[in-house]
Formats: sequence, structure tokens, C-alpha cells
Amino acid sequence: MNRRSRIVVAALLVTFWAAAAVPATTAAVRALADRVTADRLDRPVDEAVLALEAERRQSVTGLPILELTAQRGRTDDAAGRLRQADRSWLDRLTTSASDRTADALLDRMESLTELRASVDAGRLDRRQIVSAYTEVIDPSGAAEPAAGSGGLPALSRSREILAEEDALLAAVSGGRGPTVADRIRLTRLAGARGALFAAAGTALPEEATRRHREVAGSQAMVRLHRFEDDLAASPDGIPAPAVWSPTFNELNTALWDLQDSAAREAADEATPRAVTATVWAGTIAGVGFVALLGLLVTTLRRRAATVTPAAPVPVPASRHQPDGLLRDLDRRNQGLLHRQLRLLDTLARRAGDEENAADLRRAGNLGARLRRNVEKGIVLTGGAPDRRWERLVPMAEVLRDAAAEISDHQRVVPAEVEAAYLAGTAVTDLIHLLAELMENAASFAPADSDIMVSGHHDPEGYLIAVSDVGPGMTDDDLVTGHEVMAAPEPPPGGTWWGLWAAGRFAARQDMAVELYNGPGGGLVAAVLVPSSLVTGRLEIDAELQAVAE
Repeated sequence: MNRRSRIVVAALLVTFWAAAAVPATTAAVRALADRVTADRLDRPVDEAVLALEAERRQSVTGLPILELTAQRGRTDDAAGRLRQADRSWLDRLTTSASDRTADALLDRMESLTELRASVDAGRLDRRQIVSAYTEVIDPSGAAEPAAGSGGLPALSRSREILAEEDALLAAVSGGRGPTVADRIRLTRLAGARGALFAAAGTALPEEATRRHREVAGSQAMVRLHRFEDDLAASPDGIPAPAVWSPTFNELNTALWDLQDSAAREAADEATPRAVTATVWAGTIAGVGFVALLGLLVTTLRRRAATVTPAAPVPVPASRHQPDGLLRDLDRRNQGLLHRQLRLLDTLARRAGDEENAADLRRAGNLGARLRRNVEKGIVLTGGAPDRRWERLVPMAEVLRDAAAEISDHQRVVPAEVEAAYLAGTAVTDLIHLLAELMENAASFAPADSDIMVSGHHDPEGYLIAVSDVGPGMTDDDLVTGHEVMAAPEPPPGGTWWGLWAAGRFAARQDMAVELYNGPGGGLVAAVLVPSSLVTGRLEIDAELQAVAE
């Protein structure tokens, strides 16, 4: 091997070594730094949050100024300990999630001086005080933690929202009690807390998952659910602190213990990974260095060397299949949505102010649309939604529920709808199928036009037509639309996904969907429900069933 070839081989070896060693070393440093930083910061962050929650509650309960001043001092001490723990040479190497959390919390706590002055001067009412302190504790509110962040952030947010509910109840229990807006806010907090707590239970370590189930089934959690339901359904009345305060305190302690033990368990599981990453990085760097040194010695001695490229190490495919987990999460969210929609409906019926009632109806529509997306996700990933009917359902009710699941539901106008009854097993799929077709019609037709829906008996079943006055479709687009609805896999891009979803819902119940341009313009989507799923003689069928029994 001549001198030029040896130089090329050396350069390639250095490149390969760097390509392997740098990522491995970086990953090892990051894993080690994350582990060390979490040990250093997580406890001071939690102590600062707990101190802020205690100060928030005392600021709205009218305690003596000496007690409030003492709590403010404890909050400042917690902030000082967090500030001291946040200083580390590791920050120069990498910034972990714990670093970012601590820095953001310290930045928000800078506003405490101004907030306390506003509280002392009476410039904020009690509800505003709760909101202002909540912005300092965590401005993300009821938002879900970032995907992939694990169950601990969701568990922590669930406990913080429970403390926010407690503070808000303490703020509104005096005087005339909670307003309608307060009850709506408490209902939303309760829904967010429940969703976050359920999501946390699917991503915690093994032992923490078992303890999570114990807390979820505890008597304190049952009492909390009952109190939240009663509060949302009651149009008036002042919640007595003796009723809710002990339950909130008990659950807050249980959630704190669960969060603490889960953090320790997660840290114990992360330690072997950090050690493995460090050993792997050292192995790659050491072997590469030895190989490079050997090549240099060989080059100096001018001996020929044959370089055999190492075979690439196969990377095992991921064994994690998230579909089942996602379907389980969707079902949990579906149950929470059902519960929230029932509460919103109760509030809307009892609201004395028309404007508040209208807002509640709009909130209910948003919930119905969100439920549609959740159930759609369950079906399209191979599952079956929990919402089922055990009875025959009037077709007019099915059409009305389908219209309620789109944003422009007020544009859907029923034309001639012959009386018929649909089998309960097909109700959810037909609702979602019709909602997809109605939404397509509303999207392409003029915004001020109506979407006409009709239904009548057919020799082969029951025929439902969704008609609009939009531009219709070209012959090529009609062919493509039918092909998309018949395809088992979604098409690339998002243009045809609505029709593909409609086809999946139709296929589940052996329904047929046909698209054609109307004689007066616009598009008509016709759905043929097979005769095995529909009847127009509910009374006769009921009598025959009674005789058979």
C-alpha cells in the first residue's frame, strides 16, 4: 500500500470512529447528566410548587396576615433552595428537561413580588388571585404533557390541578358561592384532572402502576368524583369546606406519595441505562483509538495493511406496538368525554341566563366533535368504541346525532325522513359515516347554504341521501372517490381521508355509499343501509319479541 492509500485509509478510519464515538459519547453524557440533574432538581422543584400552592390557598381564605407572611417566607426559602440547586457545571454540557423546568419556574416566580402587592392592595378578587398563582405554578393549565414524556408529568399535572380545584373552591365558598362560570371552570378542571390521571396510569413503572390503580379505586377518589358530579349538576348552593376539604387533602397526599415513589422507581430503572450508555461509549471510543493508533504505527513502519470494513450491526426492530395502548387511552378519553357531555347538558338545561346556556351548548358541540375524533381513531386503528346501543334507535335521532358532530351543524336541514329504526350495533358507525359526508358537504358548499338530508325505505334496505349545492365532482374525482372508499389503506396526503374513513365505517356494517352529481347541481352522497339493520315496524317487532319470549 503506497503512502497516498495509507492516508486515505487513515482518514476513513478517523471518520468512521468519530461517526460512532461522538453520538455514543453524546448520548452517554446526556443520559448521565439527565440522571444527575433529576436527582438534584426534582425535589427542590416539587417543594417550590407545593409552597406556591399553599400560598395560593392562604391568599384566598382570608387568614391572618401573619400566617400569610410566614407562608410567603417559606415560599421564598423554597425558591432560594431551587435557585442554589439549579447552579451546576453540568449545564455547560447539556440541558435536561429538569433544567428547563427549574429555569422556567424560577423565571415565573420573579413576578411574585408584584402579585403579592396586588393581593395586599385588594386589586385582585379571589378568583383572579387563584388564576394569577396558577400562572406562576404552571401556565400550561389543563394541556396534556408532550407526547412521549412519560407518566410522571401527567401525574404531576393531575395533582396540581386537584390543588387548583381546592383553591378555587376555597375562594368561592364565601359570599354567594360559585357562579355559573365558576362551576364551568371547576367542571373543566375536573375533566382535565381525570384525563391526566388516567393517562398517567398507562405510562408509569410497574410498581407505581399498581399503586395508581389503588388510588384510582380508593374511597377518597370515589367521594371526589361524586362531589364533582354534584357540584356540576347543582345550579346553586355553596359547597361547605367540611364536605370537600378532607377529601382533597387526603387525595393530595396520596398523589404526592404516588408521584414521589414513581419518580424513585423511574430513576432506579434509568440508572442501568445510563451506565450501559457510558460503558458503550467508552468501548467505542477505546476500540477506535486503539485501532487508529495501530494504523499509525503500521504506517510509520511502512507495512501494508488490509482494512476490512466492519459489518454493520443490525439494529433490532422496535417491539413496541403502540396501537393497543393508543386504543386504551382513546377509550379512557371517550368515557371522560361522555361524562363531561352529560354534565354540560345538565348545566345547559338548568342555566337561567340564555347567553350562558348558548355557551354551554357550544361547549357541548365541541365535546361531541372531540368524541367523534376519539371514536374515529379507535375504529380506524382496529378497535371498537365503547358507545353502543342495546335497542333500536329512530333513524331521525341518528341523523340528528350525526349533524351534531360537525362544526356547521346548524346548516344540516332534514328533508323527508321516513320513520325507521336502526339496530343499536350499527348506530355509532352510521353516525360517524354520515358525519364525514355532512362535513364534506359543508366544506365544499357555500357557507350560507343548507345541507339537505333525506331518508326513505328502499327494496334493499333504507336509503339516506346527503345533498349540497356546491360545485360537485368531476367524473375522474367520482371514480377516485369510490376507489378511496373501497381501499383498505388510507391514500397518501390528507385530501381524501374523510371519504376513506367513510368507507371504513360503511364496510364495518356492509353499507354501500354512492357519490353522484345532483340533477340541479351539487353533490349527493347516498348511503344504503341493508335491510338486516333497519326496520320500520318497531311496535310489531316488539310484540313478536314479547310473544317469542
